[in-house]
Amino acid sequence: MTTLQNYLYLPLPPQCIRILDLHPGPADAPLVCNIVVQHLGGKPYQALSYVWGNPTPAALVKCKDEVDEANEGVLGVGASLAKAMAAFRLPDAKRRIWVDALCINQEDVDERQSQVRMMGAVFGQAEQVLCWLGPFSDDKNGVARARRAISFLRRFNENPREYLRAAHQHLHFGDDTADTDGALLDSWLAIKELFDIEYFHRTWIIQEVGLARHARIYWGKRDIWVDWTEVAIFCRFMDDNGASVINHLGLKSWVANHINLVWSTNAEGKPVYTFVEVLHWARVHRATDPRDYIYSLLSHPSATADGTLLAQPNYSIGTAQAYTDLALNVIQQTNGLQILAFVDHHEEPGDVNLPTWVPDWHALNLVAPLRSPTHAATESNSFISVVKSEKGVILKCRGIFIDSLRAISGMMEPSELTVTTLNNEMKKKIPFLIDHIWNKTVVEPTLPLASTKEFIASLSLVLTGGYLKSSPSASGENQEQQQSDLAALILEYERIRPEDHPGGFLASLSSEDNRLIRTMATKGSAHQFVQDMTWTSMCRKIFRTAKGTIGLGPRIMREDDLCVVLLGAVYPMVLRKSDNFFQLIGPALLYGFMNGEAEKLCQDGKLGQRIFEII
Repeated sequence: MTTLQNYLYLPLPPQCIRILDLHPGPADAPLVCNIVVQHLGGKPYQALSYVWGNPTPAALVKCKDEVDEANEGVLGVGASLAKAMAAFRLPDAKRRIWVDALCINQEDVDERQSQVRMMGAVFGQAEQVLCWLGPFSDDKNGVARARRAISFLRRFNENPREYLRAAHQHLHFGDDTADTDGALLDSWLAIKELFDIEYFHRTWIIQEVGLARHARIYWGKRDIWVDWTEVAIFCRFMDDNGASVINHLGLKSWVANHINLVWSTNAEGKPVYTFVEVLHWARVHRATDPRDYIYSLLSHPSATADGTLLAQPNYSIGTAQAYTDLALNVIQQTNGLQILAFVDHHEEPGDVNLPTWVPDWHALNLVAPLRSPTHAATESNSFISVVKSEKGVILKCRGIFIDSLRAISGMMEPSELTVTTLNNEMKKKIPFLIDHIWNKTVVEPTLPLASTKEFIASLSLVLTGGYLKSSPSASGENQEQQQSDLAALILEYERIRPEDHPGGFLASLSSEDNRLIRTMATKGSAHQFVQDMTWTSMCRKIFRTAKGTIGLGPRIMREDDLCVVLLGAVYPMVLRKSDNFFQLIGPALLYGFMNGEAEKLCQDGKLGQRIFEII
């Protein structure tokens, strides 16, 4: 028997791609295909979207060039792709399919870079995108659980508010025990299993699914499927309305919903988000090559400014240079510092050595973007420069020092925001959250408040970013409603507080202020406040400055860090002194400084500008 050599790739002409003609056969037959070169807009084809997994060859695919039949050989594919190809192989006809691992010469860096530029068009022009979730982890019960999950998702989409109400009732208060509706819990756990699958956490699926004319998701078998549009509807509704259920179950639907956010458009069909915001929504997904956190999204319309890409796929440069070059290009293109809002540092330094002002798109991200209906400073600033020195790449910009940090709360966990029972509350890292914030920022540092009403006003604004649902709440009726919602949450803690443990925030107030909170609460919804605060406050901390101003900031900030408004940045920034320079700790919300107040105080001579050099 003749042993075939490896298939020899021939160079691709410009704007051309390879397509596999996958031969028919039974499930256990070897994989055989013809490789066809065609123009991108040529004959119809389908595209395969899957998880690469371990790339070590687990099967050989016999390949033959359609034009040069003498060019015949084998290509090794990983186990994940081998199973996907076997699942989608038709029994009695060829299937025209595009598969990245075989249709791109992975050993040719120039070809990879060229094909990456075309990837969005490859998936956007495919007749259908076949999304393969992979085989079941448990063959015995996997089919039943998959069918349960998909059936429940479809029923949920028909009446989402009723199903969400039932989830709040049974999952939160049933404590996952005998009081919980067993069938309901099983259905939600099946949904959880669906979104735990690695496929939904891949960076590349953002464009593979998001740009598809029609994407269908297959789970374990070709006859168990759900359309992406059905999944997208479920994820969007849960993100907008079901934050407490998502966090109670550890449901990863929010990761899939980021695909919705990446491709959001306004009434004119233009992208809602800038390219940097798009990169943030994508950073919770995973990529084998950290440079692909940028390169995988270059097909997005916001990746182009004045007809030029903000980054070019270049696998010959390192990750640090790719990230820094992108940050420099964005700052130059916008003449502003909006990109600083996406810095999210961990206590320990990451794998990529970056200036502190450059977002690390590869590092595990724990926070959602901050939001505010107004901006701390004007969005553009001509006094921005970047210099290189022995300290690295230094960002020089003008800013206004507001105050130093004096008191800081513990980090808020999104899964611990809903108030259910005393037993559940005492299991939290921070039980009775409002009491904790009160003690850490008012009582222990002995920083008196101007009034209880100001405490409620400032806390409700920074915890929610000044939004009630999707509407601004920094003033007017929405502001009053949101403060009432916070009051209702405060009373939820009082509902479960044991009689032999009095005290806390409410008990420390005067009888007049106590009555005020209780009156406000009658018009409020604790559930709505939890929904509004979940994504903004997630994995952040409340702080107060030396002068008593309340803010929301990064989890790694420390006492004596500085709160600064940088000209050209949307949000105030927390900086840390480092010799004669500063490190950027991250963005913040600062009550009373979210609508250009710092610049107005400068004009009045009450504050001053200075140059900050950030390393």
